Amino acid sequence: MSRGPAGATPAGLSLPMVRRIATLVLAAALWLPPPAWAAEEATGLVFRIVRHPEGNLLWQLPVAPGDLFVLDYTHSSDGTPVRDIFRVERDGTFVLLEEQYLWYGAGLESHPQAAVSFEGERTRVMVNRRLPHLLIRVGRVSNQAIRSGDARAALADLAPGGSLLQLHIVKR
Repeated sequence: MSRGPAGATPAGLSLPMVRRIATLVLAAALWLPPPAWAAEEATGLVFRIVRHPEGNLLWQLPVAPGDLFVLDYTHSSDGTPVRDIFRVERDGTFVLLEEQYLWYGAGLESHPQAAVSFEGERTRVMVNRRLPHLLIRVGRVSNQAIRSGDARAALADLAPGGSLLQLHIVKR
């Protein structure tokens, strides 16, 4: 059996070259974002949408404390686009940080003592309300969608209009 020159690997690469390749691979692995399942394993938190009260799982996404998710929808009677922004908390709850809309519609966030911004295109109401879960009916005309990072789920694709869903975070 013939061997390559002294200091070479069986593949014919020099040891310094193997070290350089290994260093580049390790650097790339540390630089790239972790896969989605890594967040679930690291924090043990999963955002879930289930049918209520049955509990049938419809959609889930690994999350970490500090992650944001958004509920976008169209107000069913006033037609204004609405955006609710939530933050995942370490204890498995989430906080409704703010609600944004183009114009006020019945039932939207408003309070005389709330911090409200009218700068820019949207009215922004800073809410800062902690929630253990959110119950929501799938609208027939509101086009509700949950977004977090690159993930998106249209509620009408998960369940028929009128279905009651629960949005919550579970610890694994």
